[in-house]
Amino acid sequence: MTLKSVILDGARFSETLYTWMVVGGLRMEVGFLVDGLTAMMMCVVTFVSLMVHIYTIGYMEEDEGYNRFFAYISLFTFSMLMLVMSNNMLQLFFGWEAVGLVSYLLIGFWFNRPTAIFANMKAFLVNRVGDFGFILGIGLIAAYAGTLNYAEAFGKAEELSKLVFPGTEWMLVTVICICLFIGAMGKSAQFPLHVWLPDSMEGPTPISALIHAATMVTAGIFMVARMSPLFELSDTALNFIMVIGSITALFMGFLGIIQNDIKRVVAYSTLSQLGYMTVALGASAYSVAVFHLMTHAFFKALLFLAAGSVIMGVHHNQDIRWMGGLRRYMPITWITSLLGSLALIGTPLFSGFYSKDSIIEAVQESHLPAAGFASFAVLAGVFVTAFYSFRLYFLVFHGKERFDQNPDAHHGHHDDHADHHGHHEVHTPHESPWVVTLPLVLLAIPSVILGWMTIDPMLFGDFFKGAIFVDAERHSAMEELAKGFHGPMAMAVHALTSLPFILALSGVVVAYYMYMVNPAVPAALKRACQPVYTLLENKYYLDWFNENVLARGARLLGSLLWKVGDRVIIDGAVVNGSWKIVGWVSGLVRWVQTGFIYHYAFAMIAGVFVLMTYFVWHDQFMALVRLVK
Repeated sequence: MTLKSVILDGARFSETLYTWMVVGGLRMEVGFLVDGLTAMMMCVVTFVSLMVHIYTIGYMEEDEGYNRFFAYISLFTFSMLMLVMSNNMLQLFFGWEAVGLVSYLLIGFWFNRPTAIFANMKAFLVNRVGDFGFILGIGLIAAYAGTLNYAEAFGKAEELSKLVFPGTEWMLVTVICICLFIGAMGKSAQFPLHVWLPDSMEGPTPISALIHAATMVTAGIFMVARMSPLFELSDTALNFIMVIGSITALFMGFLGIIQNDIKRVVAYSTLSQLGYMTVALGASAYSVAVFHLMTHAFFKALLFLAAGSVIMGVHHNQDIRWMGGLRRYMPITWITSLLGSLALIGTPLFSGFYSKDSIIEAVQESHLPAAGFASFAVLAGVFVTAFYSFRLYFLVFHGKERFDQNPDAHHGHHDDHADHHGHHEVHTPHESPWVVTLPLVLLAIPSVILGWMTIDPMLFGDFFKGAIFVDAERHSAMEELAKGFHGPMAMAVHALTSLPFILALSGVVVAYYMYMVNPAVPAALKRACQPVYTLLENKYYLDWFNENVLARGARLLGSLLWKVGDRVIIDGAVVNGSWKIVGWVSGLVRWVQTGFIYHYAFAMIAGVFVLMTYFVWHDQFMALVRLVK
């Protein structure tokens, strides 16, 4: 019997390989858990990673760090697999930190570029903020449940739900879930901890696909789904998750509209789609969230790798304003990009349609207070996604050819490999070699058919049985979805008259009109809405706030702690003060310890005299006191 058939039959493997250490009653173990959720993640991670490895052979062949890059992405894949296969929170945290470390190395792969060094440090520091909350959540589970093992901790979930966090009126399980989700906010780039992801485009394009499609950014979504028995006990935490996801889904999509770097447009698309997954988690539709995680992994990896193919084809220019008409030069990249874009906007019958529409329906069926805002955000996000996706598509593959008008063509300002290759001249675009286009074709296939094939077993079957827990009495969204599902074809036909399809179609039509029919409209809108454009161009001023308030505040605090805490208190008072006191005391004692016998004899006689005087006067004083009484 194969592992596939075992998993599909609902079986699971959970074994501890060895115990690393025991602290009190807390066992720290290394073990593996393979169930439906793990199996799905393993397939996604390994397939996308394989495509990236093949793609890298062609994309990085001229780079001097070729071997180092393969070492990094192999370690990255290993770390992600350790994360998804763990059966305890210690091993989960190991994989969690390992993907963060390797992402630091990969984003800063071209370490002689200052922007890459700034980007990888930014990613590392922002993730540390989230990871601090994550380890607090794990620590609370260890403290109150007395275990780090998933099954044992989930078995004590009802006991945890009855406890109150000390010193507050908050439920302990709410605090645990919010702390865990803060970890997911950092790793899965949720507002306001999303700021690292767009800057991580400084890394090579293959790693943009690997980090932002199937591995690191999906770790937070996977973790919340894995911890569903705990999250189901706290409506407060679920509302918090839904609000954060809604903000990310809508407002990060707005930023994608004004981007001109081809990779950054796709990066903001990733942020928005991660917001959709997070909204589904908040609606207790965990299976829908990981279903979208799976479909998104394929079409987003396709779009990133297609973007890299375009960059290669136009000789390392990344500005979409200086592309156009590439369809006739790069037919394979063109058709695969079109398929990926159609999947991204939720076109009926494509994989993204089934997962994205399921998220929208699940939110509408949710009865949580935050569902109203979330429903508006995910619906508005459909139009925004369609608009920026096809803005990118039309500017790159259709319209007038502009690649020979690029003012930066001889300077390499938008050069993905500018420091490593000499391709700065203006050349006729060309299709990428087969080692680059083959992964595009192989990723396009699941981007089209995967949703149709898997929606029934994943959302309404037993594929995730035992892996994901939903309290149907309190959170009935999945039950309502099941009642309205009559097969993938019926779902696609019904969608043709639904609001999401109309919004997506409107986004495509508006993008076509603005960038193909009447290109003067975007410039006019920019002039008319300059304040809004400035706000979007500055990314809601979050980077400015982080750099000028948080970073400067941290530097001021650090300077204060150094000058006052370290130099004055520790060095001045504790370290230097202690030796000064010892020196002063020893200076006094030195006058007594002279080494002359007659000094010591005199001191003894003086001491006897003082003692005799004390006792005589003490006796007389006590006699006087008794006489007075």
